[in-house]
Amino acid sequence: MFSASIDDVSLLRDSISAVSELIDEVELSVKAGGLKMVAADRAVVVVVDFFLSKDAFREYSYEEDARIGLNLVSFLQILRRAMPGDRLKLRLEGNKLHIVLEGQSLRSFVLPLIDVSREETPPLDKLAFPAIFGMSSDIFSSGVDDAELVGDSVVLTVRKDRFTMKSESDSSATQLEIVPGETLRVVDINEPVRGRYSVDYLKKILKARKLSANVTISMASDYPVKFQFDVPGKMELGFVLAPRVEE
Repeated sequence: MFSASIDDVSLLRDSISAVSELIDEVELSVKAGGLKMVAADRAVVVVVDFFLSKDAFREYSYEEDARIGLNLVSFLQILRRAMPGDRLKLRLEGNKLHIVLEGQSLRSFVLPLIDVSREETPPLDKLAFPAIFGMSSDIFSSGVDDAELVGDSVVLTVRKDRFTMKSESDSSATQLEIVPGETLRVVDINEPVRGRYSVDYLKKILKARKLSANVTISMASDYPVKFQFDVPGKMELGFVLAPRVEE
């Protein structure tokens, strides 16, 4: 048996909205510490690592580990029905998830649990990144939007003294450059790194910037890149994106 209630519905709604840009069916794991999800998109290009702490909830009643298979589109449609000030209540009963929105009125919904095929995901704790840095989510998003004007991929390069995003086509080019300061925070850079990544995937991942003004990026050359959007003490949302083959 599992039940929980949360006052900040937007925290769950915006998290699920970002994940649903990439994955339509997931299995949420109910744990003693909160709700956990690790899932890959159908092409296994990106892996989502999501954790919503029990501390984000007003109430969190847990008896044993459980799995909740959900269609994220259906779940998100319900979450978007929440009005300002509504409290969200979740209750797992058998093969159904009961959802209540409680505010000026009391509205209830029932979602059937589904069987979710599990794509094999890489062991995220085995990934090693020689460069870790933080920057403004909005600045990074604007660089991706610039790159989209030119091509379908963007090259990210970082070293201790600067970060660049560059996209080129046969006739056009664009580049964004940032030096360490208010919008770029160097955490740990042992060596310069460079990688090319899909603009389309980056745009979907950056839907998560609504949750956090800053994104932590972990990179290695020609290697998966990790983007981390966190709400300290409440939520952790990471995306690990495979590199594009150099053209």
